[in-house]
Amino acid sequence: MTQKTLPSLTPTGTCWCGYARKVGTGSFFAPGHDKVAEAALLAVEYGSSVAQLLRGHGYGPGHSVSARAVSEGVWLTCTACDYVGAPASVANHTKKAHGAVIGDQAQGADR
Repeated sequence: MTQKTLPSLTPTGTCWCGYARKVGTGSFFAPGHDKVAEAALLAVEYGSSVAQLLRGHGYGPGHSVSARAVSEGVWLTCTACDYVGAPASVANHTKKAHGAVIGDQAQGADR
């Protein structure tokens, strides 16, 4: 796996969305505020456009971010079809779309 090394982060007791709300021990965000911060970042940096975000990181037609996630081992491909996603997502898809757990795809589903 060739994942980028990310810095270690420490929760501060205050919501990281900028709202200054106190949060529980070990939390970075108040409930739902991770999505608020994500949407604000997308708006400020990429005009609320996921296409601009992908393009800004070198992805788009001909260079799939999903294919990279699979090739780096952070995502899986369903063994019964071409669905890709996080391990828990593929396990859930497999149960719903194919009626059974196939192979190791249930790993991570209980996280």
